[in-house]
Amino acid sequence: MISTCIEPGCSTLCIGLFCIEHNARPQVEFPRGRPWPPLGVVQSAVTPTLPAVTPETVLAGAVRPAA
Repeated sequence: MISTCIEPGCSTLCIGLFCIEHNARPQVEFPRGRPWPPLGVVQSAVTPTLPAVTPETVLAGAVRPAA
């Protein structure tokens, strides 16, 4: 179960064929497109800008309270 890395010149003990240094890199391309949009795009599209509502503006009639 524990063996040496099969990469030529490497003598690191590992579980499996390769050590951490020579392990295969994860897949960075998605064949059907990215499964989710980047986080920055979602946050800016979801977060609305609301007017500041204070008791003074509500009493003065400048902003109507939500029903």
